[in-house]
Amino acid sequence: MKKIIVAGAGHGGLIAAYHLARAGYDVTVYEKQQRADLGHDWHDYLDMTAFDGADIPRPDESMYRPGAYQAFRNPKGNVKIEVAYKEDARVMDRKVLYGYIFSLCDEAGVKYVFGAEISGVLFDNRKITGLKITKGGTEERVYADLVIDAAGMYSTVRRNLPAFCEIQREIEQKDIFHVYRAYYKNSEEIHCDVPYVMDLFHMNRPGLGWTIFEEDYTDILIGKFGAAGELTEAEINAALESYRRDYPFITEEIVRGGCVRDIPIAKMLPMIVADGYAAVGDSAAMTIPLNGSGIVLSMNAGKLLADAVIEAEGKTDKKSLWKYQYKYFTTLAKDLVIVAKLKDFFTFVDGSLVDYFLEADILSAELLACGNGDINIPTKQIFHILSKIGPVLKLTPDIIRNFKSVVRLPAAINDMPKEYDADKVKAWVDNYSRI
Repeated sequence: MKKIIVAGAGHGGLIAAYHLARAGYDVTVYEKQQRADLGHDWHDYLDMTAFDGADIPRPDESMYRPGAYQAFRNPKGNVKIEVAYKEDARVMDRKVLYGYIFSLCDEAGVKYVFGAEISGVLFDNRKITGLKITKGGTEERVYADLVIDAAGMYSTVRRNLPAFCEIQREIEQKDIFHVYRAYYKNSEEIHCDVPYVMDLFHMNRPGLGWTIFEEDYTDILIGKFGAAGELTEAEINAALESYRRDYPFITEEIVRGGCVRDIPIAKMLPMIVADGYAAVGDSAAMTIPLNGSGIVLSMNAGKLLADAVIEAEGKTDKKSLWKYQYKYFTTLAKDLVIVAKLKDFFTFVDGSLVDYFLEADILSAELLACGNGDINIPTKQIFHILSKIGPVLKLTPDIIRNFKSVVRLPAAINDMPKEYDADKVKAWVDNYSRI
């Protein structure tokens, strides 16, 4: 029986674990937190088709509620563009989602070791063979035919991989989204025509923010693109004061949340497989680069990874695992390369340009809705937006470099080798990495 280690209990890793265990593999998840502590203290908007793509049953209706209308607001606050959620869009608590996926893994026979810190990577003859695990102050070595890295953006597995794996170890600061999120009690019952307002460049801060109005509380998110630096306590407090001026019913009492988290907003890493290793979820930067939404992508990727291993009859060499990388990129990630480029442009602009884009209706409802459970990106429209940026920007060297890199997009998107060939893959990775 082939042995699989899943490092970290990320959504994609658990989906892969579920399918591999059902197929007869010996699967163990090593997670540094305890099971009850997993999942941010907030809820998520996701499309129910995510469960179809992950090939798992849809959860019972009692576990979620319908999504709501959303409005995108420009920095000046004089333009709101309303967006309706897709028919299958729902709101689901993160801990409820985790509980549901764990229940499926339990039934499939997945094993777990909680409270396990990953302290190192084992390898032999240029192949990843296992992990060093520290639990209760004692380090042990655990071996497997495949290590699935679902340990998140700051994965200690990916960061400790030997150079021969050719995996990018760190995610650049510019590709990180710093997010504060908390639920604040309302002083009175409220009713809003548009209960979910997304602010673009709120207070001229490069990034996104939102207010989601519920009956008893308001869900507030304050996000800043990493290219503009860390999200400071002063910025958080200023944003909260601004929201309370706009909505006086928001109190200072936190119902839940109240923490800062980092989310990757990079295009998918150039390589996410090596001999005996595959990354999934935030470990591989599987998110929508404009807003960091990644649950749908990760769940689908977990199924694709399991499929590749099962199809290869348990072979875990790079050539066999490449089928997973190719399928994920060509079916889910390739349009997001363009979105990542759009995100990069926004790191060079200020709120006045965002005002112009919404006032001139250049940013449409269709594009702004990307991430609301929908991973189908209107590619032509994004190219249209990029073409509109040039005439209104001061062409700094950074912007000029970004415009020049756009011409490489077709090759990076369409020229990925279907079958693994070391030279062809290296050429593709070099081109993809330069974008």
